Amino acid sequence: MNAIQLRSFLTLLLISTYSIVSAQTLKQKEKNLKAFTELYGYVRFFHPSDEATKINWFLYSLYGVHRVMSAQNDRQLITELKALMLPIAPSVIIDSIPIPKPRVLSKIIPEQVMNYKLVNWVHKGLSLPNGSPVYKSQRNNRDTIETNYIDYPLSTIKLDATIDGSYDFTVEVTGDETDCYQNNLFIAAFDGFERLKNKSNTNKITGKTIRYRFQGNLPKGEKNVNFTLRVPKYRIVRINKPNIQIFSGESKRTFDFKAPFEEKNTAVNIVLSIAEDKKFYFTKPASISQITSLKLAKNIYAAIPHTLYATKSATYPQSDTLSLMAFKNKIKDYWLKKPKEHSEEARLANLVITLSVLKFAFPYWDDTNTNPEKLFSFLFARTAGNKSHQDFLETLGLMAAQLNDGHMGISYSGPDRIEMKSVAIESEIIDDKIYVKHVLDSSLMNIPVGSIIDSIDGESAQNTFYSKFRLISGSPQWRSYKSLLGLFDSFSDSLKLIINDNGSHKIFKISRLSTSQEYRPVALPAYLPKDGQISDNIYYFNLTGDSVMKNINTSLSKLEYARSIIFDMRGYPKEDVRALLGHLLRCSEHTKWMHVPILNPDNSKKDFESSGWNLGPKVPYFHGKIIFLSDACAMSQSESILGYVKGLKLGTIIGKTTAGTNGDVQTINLFDDFRVFFTGSKVTNADGSKSHDKGIIPDINVHSTVSGLKKGSDEVLEKALEFAKK
Repeated sequence: MNAIQLRSFLTLLLISTYSIVSAQTLKQKEKNLKAFTELYGYVRFFHPSDEATKINWFLYSLYGVHRVMSAQNDRQLITELKALMLPIAPSVIIDSIPIPKPRVLSKIIPEQVMNYKLVNWVHKGLSLPNGSPVYKSQRNNRDTIETNYIDYPLSTIKLDATIDGSYDFTVEVTGDETDCYQNNLFIAAFDGFERLKNKSNTNKITGKTIRYRFQGNLPKGEKNVNFTLRVPKYRIVRINKPNIQIFSGESKRTFDFKAPFEEKNTAVNIVLSIAEDKKFYFTKPASISQITSLKLAKNIYAAIPHTLYATKSATYPQSDTLSLMAFKNKIKDYWLKKPKEHSEEARLANLVITLSVLKFAFPYWDDTNTNPEKLFSFLFARTAGNKSHQDFLETLGLMAAQLNDGHMGISYSGPDRIEMKSVAIESEIIDDKIYVKHVLDSSLMNIPVGSIIDSIDGESAQNTFYSKFRLISGSPQWRSYKSLLGLFDSFSDSLKLIINDNGSHKIFKISRLSTSQEYRPVALPAYLPKDGQISDNIYYFNLTGDSVMKNINTSLSKLEYARSIIFDMRGYPKEDVRALLGHLLRCSEHTKWMHVPILNPDNSKKDFESSGWNLGPKVPYFHGKIIFLSDACAMSQSESILGYVKGLKLGTIIGKTTAGTNGDVQTINLFDDFRVFFTGSKVTNADGSKSHDKGIIPDINVHSTVSGLKKGSDEVLEKALEFAKK
């Protein structure tokens, strides 16, 4: 081998060796970050130590990334993870071998447990900084936990000390006769947390009076029996003649509940519980044995208690106060020294925060084609290669697109943000061709409506459409709507547009003078009739317009016996329009279709706290044919109205499938002026059928046509008028 060949060989060997080392380093970094992300989420949201609540988790994520990403091997990673956990979660154990439960219990059980209470997190959604107040995160025996029921302590019976044995508890219960759905209340009785045997013929409550009988057992020598009624909020029931029959040997004695309730601890606390779920149960008290065991990575394990003993002043075990203070100062100092521009650590910290929240609080994982593990791998690979905020903005957009949530959006408001500009043209897609639908700028009236858009800035209209589509989250119909809305958006000042007008190709050079639009109703006010009568005893109201409830209320006497009323919901309401629904109801309703997830560390278990609007009838009742118009731009509050109409069969829906996105929006604030928005609650139609991603499917579908575009027809409204006149 000559000198030249030797140099070439050594160069190739060096390059090869460098590539292997780089690959190994990247693999180790991914392992480091994944382990920290897992630990971060479980400890932040489920480990109830007082120290953990005093940490700024936003800054902690950045400091944690800085520490763990420097680990060169598993031993160093374990050391760093322990150092990050000890000051804020002294009972969390991290090791290279699986951690048996007794090892954890030995750390978290004090000697005199009678002096302590159990503390654990109760999450109804996730309470996040600057997020939606709908979602609550509170600690048992530290905060007041809100419930969706009301307890009425009613009476106490004083028994003879000699009585012990089994008992029958009986009571008459009558439901609300004005309730639309008499069969959706259920009854059970509990003694403490033990469910009593129901010896009645039914567990349903109706408008009729039914006597229910439950069986239980008295502890020997018990003298007092407390009686409490538990009823869901917004429901009405009547109870009568509660009594208890006690069987002791051959004897039987009956006691009536007449004395006032005495608030003191007794061994027997009978709770007559009314619920809207036939499978309902009392929430079991927290257990000290509730421990999450994690495999953070190969040969790295963690055990995280999510119930701790606590006094009024501290959870047990308690970390050293001076160490905690020094640790908090380290976190703050690192933040103050952080470089502000293009910080790789900040982007990785954003990944940690985002995935930790979404893993537990995003309720629609089953409606995606991914899972938290796959999403981590995707995000890490992308983020590791990002060089700027704009790169990371696209990474977050591609992440959002995988989660099929129309509320999911990415906001960036940093100093280098560039506002997109657009032109005032609306488009429509029909059979994979994109057409000019409306021209909203009088200076562009020479662009023919109904013509085919061939290309935009040298790119085919279809390619431009799909370049937008790939970065939008939600159902196909919502992504299509948003892609058409942003079809002409760009950073450049001008637009080259080529259209095909009946075979004749025309070129337009247009200045982008409009700002890009985040939202615009499909049914534009300029193209709609005014609220009121539009045909012979047929009325129309645009529910997304101004002063619509005022217009409806001033027309009530005419609407009572109108032949038909058309309510246009092709957009988003500017005001609360729920009141009109009372005029479509004949009785009160208590359907439950909004479901806030009750989070737990076992992410496969799905519990929800459900609620509805609890609306009742209003006068006058509208006797005529009721029609609602829909489109893909109808989302969130609009879908609440349409889903309610669909589920309770209050009218006929005509138009196009809605967005398939509903529920209260949650916000994740990130470093460098990024934000992620997502739907934090699950919503169904009022009849319990699926709404998310699927949307509200109209009873009568209307498809856009080329001829309709060219005529400027509102084909949905025309179909509604045709139906209204039949």
